[in-house]
Amino acid sequence: MPDMRNLENLAEYAHEQLARIQRMQDDLAAQFGTGESPRGYVRAVTGPGGALQELRIDPNAMRLPVGDLTAEVTAAVVEAQREYAERANEIMAPILASAPSEQSVGDLEAGMHRLDGLVNDLDRVARRRGLDS
Repeated sequence: MPDMRNLENLAEYAHEQLARIQRMQDDLAAQFGTGESPRGYVRAVTGPGGALQELRIDPNAMRLPVGDLTAEVTAAVVEAQREYAERANEIMAPILASAPSEQSVGDLEAGMHRLDGLVNDLDRVARRRGLDS
């Protein structure tokens, strides 16, 4: 961490952190999770927020009882979401200092709100001092 007593160093540090956060957001947007059901009849792909992006059902699965097919679909989607969450944890943990899955949504939102406020304050100070890039 740079010497924060110098305003120029502080502004530079803030811009570096913003760049890190932007890279993290880009990395998260490019990630996906894949999952397969226990019997292999269903494959799922999920993206950010657990959104289902793709679902493939083997035609032979249509012979299963409805309850079994439902369980197969659910298992594949849950596995894909779990895999995406693991990837997101790996990307976000270095910036957030802990894995997002270990924090509540409220904690994450509060942390992001504080970070947004700090960034806005630093940008205002940098503009007043003529340090913005």
